[in-house]
Amino acid sequence: MDCGAFDSGLTIHPDGKVSPCCIFDKKYYKNLHDIDINDPWKDLRDGKGCDACKHAGPTYKDIFDEFKRNTYKVRHLDVRNTNLCNLECTICCSYYSSKWAQRLGENKFVSTEFDIDLDDVEHIYFAGGEPLINSTHWKVLDRIKDPSKVSLQYNSNLVSVKNIEKYWPKFRSVMVSASMDAVGKLGEYLRYGTDFEKWENNLNIVSKYADIVINPTISILNIFHLKELEEWSKFPISYNILTDPQHLCVNVLPTELKKKIEYIPKNEHLRQVLNIDESWLFPHAMSFILLQDKIKNTNIWDSLPFTDYAIQEYMKDSL
Repeated sequence: MDCGAFDSGLTIHPDGKVSPCCIFDKKYYKNLHDIDINDPWKDLRDGKGCDACKHAGPTYKDIFDEFKRNTYKVRHLDVRNTNLCNLECTICCSYYSSKWAQRLGENKFVSTEFDIDLDDVEHIYFAGGEPLINSTHWKVLDRIKDPSKVSLQYNSNLVSVKNIEKYWPKFRSVMVSASMDAVGKLGEYLRYGTDFEKWENNLNIVSKYADIVINPTISILNIFHLKELEEWSKFPISYNILTDPQHLCVNVLPTELKKKIEYIPKNEHLRQVLNIDESWLFPHAMSFILLQDKIKNTNIWDSLPFTDYAIQEYMKDSL
């Protein structure tokens, strides 16, 4: 497989596994401390772990081809080494959120420390968990000898933005994908633990030091409210389409509910997913949501005022 990820990429996952990129097939992940850092992917260059990228189109390959060279060095570092997080998002789980692990009584806080040569790094992507509360994140930034040659990219919930003014101005560029799925109470419900007014204030602070893209994940819980989000945002929006958990994906909506969607963004992937019928999962979706409400003492109907009351009745009757 002729891809720059094999010449430059290193993604560090919460459980200590590593891969050339973030969408590489999990069954080919390796242990961080077992790899030959001089050529960690030599046995994977045939592309046997690349199926997801092939279906995703040219986007990921194009990103990595920018860093392609004749010899392997870590030039594109993807740090998602911990599940430490300060939120319990409706679509998330304990693998990515220590708050969810705590809620569920799981002893599942994980963090992988690493000490690799960063002298050739050109781009660092931080995800999580929540990177801005991850101590390793700040340690990595401290280890960069010439920040002016390194670009940073984040996927962050922006609940905490401490120290960014100390670090970010030193770097070549900073891009933040801000995780928010809806405006106001619905946004607080979906990103549980968020105070939307404080989050907006943090967003404005971050905008002084970084380029921002609002990065909602589309599910059955916000598909009816995307127009409201677009009208609110003064920043570009880049949508993710939820694939897991499957029962919250938009293709589980029954046909009569899909017809109630008044606005669909110009997103070909979203339209394709909506054309898939997996409505047999819809009752599972509502059971899952109401179970979360019970666990977190929340109420979906307080936060999700569908424009047509009949939708609420249909959803209740489907249980």
